[in-house]
Amino acid sequence: MLDASTTSITLRRLPDTPTAEPARLRSLAHMRRFHREQDIYGQEERSDTWYRVVSGSARKYLMRADGRRQLVDIYLPGDLFGFTSRLHHRFAVQAVAEGTLIACYPRQRVEALAREDSETALEIRMQIFEALERLQEQLLVIGTMTAQEKVREFLFYFHQRLSTGRDDSLALPISRYDIADMLGISAETVCRAFTDLQERGVISLQGPRRIRINQRRGDQNA
Repeated sequence: MLDASTTSITLRRLPDTPTAEPARLRSLAHMRRFHREQDIYGQEERSDTWYRVVSGSARKYLMRADGRRQLVDIYLPGDLFGFTSRLHHRFAVQAVAEGTLIACYPRQRVEALAREDSETALEIRMQIFEALERLQEQLLVIGTMTAQEKVREFLFYFHQRLSTGRDDSLALPISRYDIADMLGISAETVCRAFTDLQERGVISLQGPRRIRINQRRGDQNA
């Protein structure tokens, strides 16, 4: 079941912001391991804890009154999440990958630490800024593009987030059904867009969730 190990793990940010997690913040964390599709926290659960992905991935979502699910964000290793001004969470977060490892931080102790430790305060501020930027990117994609453009930009965006600079291969952290959910289109439309992008040479499919980016954003034929 859940792994309550308190082993210290140095977490790294995305390649473009390679700063280590502040030591005093890391000392507050305990580790929990989650099964695939297991909720890390649920809707309307008390917001007493903040979280960070150590390994694996997680999806933030809302279950609507009619039973439909709407994905809001995808969390990757290094992402800090669980922020809210409310006493209870508006959204839920669920592990995507089997064995997703999550660092859990007591909210009140982190907030107290941030008042006296500038490194922790900066880390929290930068994580909130990055979350806002992801939301803005998603709004631009969903609100201004055709279905095919949405899928293309989604792939470019996640390649940028996951790129290590070594090659142009991308292992998608979520399924095509999740991509459809996040972009507000059907899974069939996502599959057609993948096929079209492959035929045009923009991507090469290397497996169910692995692709290669052959053309970057801004290329003439992309």
